Amino acid sequence: MATKASCVVAAGSTAALICDTGALLEYIVKGTPDHQRFRQAIDRSRTRYVPGLVLIELDYFLRHERPAMNAFMEDLARGAFTYAAPAHDQLARAMEIDERYGDLGLGLVDASVMALAEDLGIRRVATRDVRHFAAVRLRDGSAFELVVHPSNPDES
Repeated sequence: MATKASCVVAAGSTAALICDTGALLEYIVKGTPDHQRFRQAIDRSRTRYVPGLVLIELDYFLRHERPAMNAFMEDLARGAFTYAAPAHDQLARAMEIDERYGDLGLGLVDASVMALAEDLGIRRVATRDVRHFAAVRLRDGSAFELVVHPSNPDES
C-alpha cells in the first residue's frame, strides 16, 4: 500500500543527500521494511536530489500505484525534492564508473547517481543498494555515506 509522498523539512535538518530508487520506494510505500527509517532520513535532509534516471525507474516501479507517483510528482513540483536531470558529461562519466566497476554490474542508473554525487560534491546517499554504494570510490577517492543501513539490503 502506498502512502502519500508528501515530505516536510524537519527542524534541525541535515546536509543535502541524493536519493536512489530503492530509498524512494521505501519512503513512499507504507509497509516496506524500512519505511520509517528512510522517511526520517530523507525528511531531515535540507536538500533532497532525485536524479533523472532514478525518477524514470521510480515511475516504472510505481506504475500500479499512480496516486503515490502523482503525490511524489506534486512534491517534486513544489520543491520538496530537487530534480537533477543528467547532463551529457554526467552520462559519459556514469558509463566510465560502470566500466571501472564492471564486476559489480552497477548499470547506468546507479552509476548516474554516483556521477551526480561527484559533480555536486555530495557523499550522503539514501539507498537500499549497500553492496554497490559501499564498494565504489569516487574520483577523489572518497566513499559514500549511507544515511540508512537497510534491514535487508538489496543484493543485486
